[in-house]
Amino acid sequence: MKTRQQVTVDRLQWAVDGCLRIVAVTRRSAERIFTLQSLKDWDRVVAYLLPRLHPGMILALSGALGAGKTTCVQHLAKTLGIRKTPQSPTFALLRAYRLPQPVNGISRLVHVDAYRIDDERDLLPLDLDAELADGKTLIVIEWAENMQKWLASQTDVIRCDISLTSL
Repeated sequence: MKTRQQVTVDRLQWAVDGCLRIVAVTRRSAERIFTLQSLKDWDRVVAYLLPRLHPGMILALSGALGAGKTTCVQHLAKTLGIRKTPQSPTFALLRAYRLPQPVNGISRLVHVDAYRIDDERDLLPLDLDAELADGKTLIVIEWAENMQKWLASQTDVIRCDISLTSL
């Protein structure tokens, strides 16, 4: 079995629309709790993630519809200096954004939406391994639970599991 970096559990709580959002960010062995009271509080989460991100890495987002996966990507893109607001590439599967200036060596953000992936063979045309190998790209995947086999073969993954509970 290939050695993978294990994820720590960071919990994020955000009360909006009668729901509590809990984000478990896993990598290594530290735990951190974030309480979010507004959308702007995502910036604190991104500030926590940013120094841990580098080219060739995957940020794998999982959670229910409406949990906040796209919101996380939007705040990350904004922090990276990307002017265009990312939308889920549900039908295109992948959208790429160039950073105006490299951050932590990252000069490209590739945003993947695996919502419609029923069979991981559907990922082959995306050539995500080549994207990772270019030495400049960070891949962020929404609906990462639909790509478990491929993610299991990767060595540098931060997982963010977002769940919704009623207040």
